[in-house]
Amino acid sequence: MATTRTDQIGQAAGKVADVLTGARTDTSGLMSAVIAYMGNANSPGRKDLHARARKAGLEDQVTRWENHPTNTSVDENVVTTLIPDPVIGRFSDETGLSRTATIKGLSDLLPHLARLDG
Repeated sequence: MATTRTDQIGQAAGKVADVLTGARTDTSGLMSAVIAYMGNANSPGRKDLHARARKAGLEDQVTRWENHPTNTSVDENVVTTLIPDPVIGRFSDETGLSRTATIKGLSDLLPHLARLDG
């Protein structure tokens, strides 16, 4: 699907806003949203993440994150595989981050799953 000129301008404006506001490095609001989504071990968000990981062949990786958190970011494709687009959109809306900054922030936060238990 071709990107319209308006979409391109909107994406460019989002990138500029992210840089000006430090959105790509300030993930405190996003962390709060992810904690609320992940909840405890039996929360719907965590169950959905595990189901999506299982389907994508990533469940071992998610289990490793839970047992041994790491500071290594994950690929943004992993983020969009594990977290449904509407949830990414909700995180973006809740935090005021662009979709791009939200995904980037999630790529940094996902390896810390064990620390996100409510």
